[in-house]
Order: sequence, then C-alpha cells, then structure tokens
Amino acid sequence: MRWKSLFRKKHAKTNDLDTPLLRCLNLFDLILLTVSGMIGSGIYVLTGVVAKDQTGPAIILANLLAAFACLFGALCYAEFAARIPRAGSSYIFIYESIGELLAFLVGFTTIVGGMTGLAVSARVWSTYFDALFDNKINSFIVHHIIQWPNAPAPFAKSPDLLAFSVTIFLTLALLIGLRNSKYLTNSLTILNMSALLVIGITGFILGDIHNYQPFAPFGIQNIFRGSSLLLYSYIGFEMATIATEEAKNPSKTVPQATVISLLIVTSLYSLAGASLTYLVPYKDIDSNSAFASAYKQSKWPQIGYIISIAIVCSAGGNLLSGTYGTIRTIYAMSTDGLLPSKLSYVSDGRHVPVIATCLVCVVIALLGTFFDIKDLIGFADISALLSYMGVSIGLLIERYNHQTSYRIILAREEDEDEEEEIFELDNKKDNDTPEIELSNILQIDPFLTRIVRSCCHRCIPLIDKYLSPKTSSVLLLLIFIPNTVILATFVIYIFNQHYLLHVIIVIICIIINLIITFIFCLLKPRKYSKNLLFICPGIPLIPLINITIFIFLMIFQDAHDWLGYIGIIFISIIIYFTYSFWHSKAR
Repeated sequence: MRWKSLFRKKHAKTNDLDTPLLRCLNLFDLILLTVSGMIGSGIYVLTGVVAKDQTGPAIILANLLAAFACLFGALCYAEFAARIPRAGSSYIFIYESIGELLAFLVGFTTIVGGMTGLAVSARVWSTYFDALFDNKINSFIVHHIIQWPNAPAPFAKSPDLLAFSVTIFLTLALLIGLRNSKYLTNSLTILNMSALLVIGITGFILGDIHNYQPFAPFGIQNIFRGSSLLLYSYIGFEMATIATEEAKNPSKTVPQATVISLLIVTSLYSLAGASLTYLVPYKDIDSNSAFASAYKQSKWPQIGYIISIAIVCSAGGNLLSGTYGTIRTIYAMSTDGLLPSKLSYVSDGRHVPVIATCLVCVVIALLGTFFDIKDLIGFADISALLSYMGVSIGLLIERYNHQTSYRIILAREEDEDEEEEIFELDNKKDNDTPEIELSNILQIDPFLTRIVRSCCHRCIPLIDKYLSPKTSSVLLLLIFIPNTVILATFVIYIFNQHYLLHVIIVIICIIINLIITFIFCLLKPRKYSKNLLFICPGIPLIPLINITIFIFLMIFQDAHDWLGYIGIIFISIIIYFTYSFWHSKAR
C-alpha cells in the first residue's frame, strides 16, 4: 500500500448528471430545504442566552458577524457546487480536491455526528410538542406504561415514545420519495419563517425604545463572543449542496440557493434578536424560553402559543432535512465503494435509497428513544466545523493545482428536460509557456492576488518558474493550520496580557499567518473558465479566514467532546483500512 493511494482522487464519470435519483428540486425547493436545515429550535434558545449574558441589544451585530463568517464558508461551497453536480457536499468536495482518506474521515464522522445530533433533535421535538399539552403525554408514559428510574448513564430514565413516533413518521415521509416529501418540508419551513417574521414585527410594536439603552452593555469583546455562539445557529447552510444530485440545473441553482438561503436566515435571525431586546430589557430575558416568556409579559400573550407551535415546526423541519442530508452522504459514499454497495440501492419507483433511509431512521429512533445523549451534541458541532474547514482547504489546493484539468458541467433547464454542456479547462498550455506577460497574469488573477503580484512584478517570473503553486500551497497550509491552532489555544485558554512571553507568542503566530497569506498571493492561481457559473471571490483570503474561524470554534469545544470525536476517528480509520481502501472505485 503506497501512501499516495491514501490521497487518490475521485474519477469523474463521463456524464455526471446521470443519477438514479430524481432531479425534482428547483431553486425555490433548494432554498427552503437549506433554510430548514439552518432554522432549528436552537435559535429560540441561543438568542435569549446570548442577548442576556453576552451582547444585550447589540445581538443584531453579533448575528451579522456570525452570518458574515458563514457567508465566507458558503462561498467556498458554492464554487464546488457549481462544478460538481454530485450528492455528498463536504465529502465529495474534499474527495475531488484533497483525497480519499480525509474525505472518508469527514464523511464517516459527519454521518455519525449527524445521527447523534438528529437523535437529540428528536428528543427536543418531543419535549416542545409535549409542552403544548402541559407535559401530559410524557407523564402518562412514565406513570402508566414504562420507566426505569435506576437506568445507568447514558440511558434515559424512561423511553421517549414521542421521539420514536416522530422518527417513524419521518421514515415514511422520506420513503415516499423526495418529490412528495418536499411539500412537507416546504410547508414546515414556511410556517417557521412566518413565525419568526411575526416575532420580528410584533416585538417592535409592543416594545420600548428605552430597552435599547445601553446598546452594548457588555462591550465589544462580548459581541464577538456572542457571535461565536450564534454561529451554531447557521450550521446547515450547506444543505443545498447535499441535494445537488436531486436538483434541476444544479450548477446554477445550488450556488444560488446556498447564498440566498443564508441571506434569508440572517435577516430573520437579526430581526428576531433585535425585536426580543426591544420587547423586554435584556436583563429580564428568560434564558430557557426567551421569546415565549417575553410575550407572556406583553399585551399579546397569545403570541407565546404561536411561538411554541413554531418551535415544534422548526424542530420537525430541521429533523427532516437533517435526516435527508445524512442519508445522502451515506448514499454518496456507498456509490464510491467506501461503504457497502447495498446502501446505495435506489428504488426504481420512488427514486429513494431505501436501505440507507431505513438504517439511518432506525439508528435515530433507537438513540432518541432510549439514550440521554444531550452531552454528545458537541460531537456533531466538531464534525460540521471540520467539514467546513476541509472544504476551504480543498478549495485552496484546487485553485493552485495546475497539473490536472477539471470539467465544468452545466445543465440548462427547459421545463422538465435538461441538456448537458461539458467544458474542459486544461492548464497544460499555461504550464508549457515559459514566459507569461504581466498583463495576462493580471487578467486571470483574483483581486487580492492581482494587487500583490503587481506590486512584486519584478519577482513574479522567478516565483512562477521555481515555486510550484500546488506544492507551495500544501506546504503553506501545513504551517498555517498548526500555527492557527497554537494561536487559538493561547487566545482562548492561556493568554495573559501581563505575561510578556504570551504576548510575544500571539504576535509571532499572527505575523506568521500574515506572511503565509502574502506568499499565497504571490503564487499563480489556477485559471478558471468564463463558463463557470460561480467563482468564490477573495482567493486566498476567504478560505484562510474560514480556516481560522473554524479552528477557533473547534478549540472552544469541551475536552470530552474531543475525546468522543477522536474515538470515532479511530473507528473510522479501522473501517477505512479494513474495507473502504480495498473496495474503493477510485483504485
């Protein structure tokens, strides 16, 4: 086994638009699917916690900062989605750009983290649904059906039959096919968006401008801390890229849906947060049920009941879209031979991966019914953040890789028919040319690179001749990533401004990252085709910012979450070397 085989790339098919799945999602469907993936019960909890303890009325700024950070990540996803019309999102993008081993690790941990997080979502849905009936359902189950009060951790004290029921309903909804189940997802999402819009409007009608004083009671630093917490409310912005293989005209609609849905959610989150702190003073916010408690104290207490229904709808929609995403990741990995091929079996009638759907829903049902797994939610966060960082790394490597050509596949949508156009971009001609005029370089380089290379134009011929862009980018990333880990660890846990050594280490880490960014800008990026429908701007700055943000957020996670994640990584490595490596279709 050669070590290079661990980084083999996926071989593109002759027609990447051919799929046993049904291409039935238009731009509207993709937007609602992605919005559903982001808006969950977390927004109703995190908004109150952050507003009360971190930002006060300045939560609107914290929301905008979090959205800005996620927008950078969404731009990286959007460029990959414009070129690769395949299901799998992070997994397939990393497979195409970095290699098989990392793609498998990201894909496998995303699946495990997704099922764990979805089981928690099922229990959250159960809790809020039961609350609509004054917790009578769970009380009846405990007192008249079954309970085991002495159950050891991590088992629950009683089975959550509501969570089991919603998972069974979820299975049936997914098995009828995406063409039909999308209407349920769209309906739940529209109801939830409407509820957030009602909150955003009525809060300003019932509130008082004096509640905005002071606007930032905890200072600027806590606005950034609050922003890092709110960022978890935006996890799921990549949902449209997971649905690529079932999207009409994917190279166009998926990038559009990714960016548009993020803008919609940002607007709703910012409006709801601003409305909450306008309705009640930030000191009086109830962290456990911020919106419901705020409206109970207002002139329109009946809106609190609407909010409870909205939370149930959001948790249900988020559970449905999240389960769909996990199933499609399993399908993509099975199609590539990294998981057993039976998991990619698709029914001819409904175009659904039946075995993968049943497997995921059974696991979610078991976990959600019998396990008290709230402490494992951090594992799902680490999995998502690692995926986002991997895509940013992959985009950088892809942009500076001149050795291979990639195909751009466009589909033109006319009613239900699709026509395929294939454009192949070959970089060999550029590599064979010994001298390139500066004017031509400036035309194809990104804006930041264009500025830096024009300022250092005398050195450009030597740099292009002796520095391989791909090799240099990989080496720079191998320095940038551990350096950022050290920087994040010091800033979050160790840094003390009274210790000169700490200050020196932080400054050195920042300088190293700035130097690496500058060297990246000196490298000649890969030429892109005018036919590509979406290009991530700001290369290399945006991917490097993404990597930095996601490393900081991962360092924020608790130690026991990391121990669990490392354990799953170890299991995934065993599975890869005992099965996936030998059955991979990339061999």
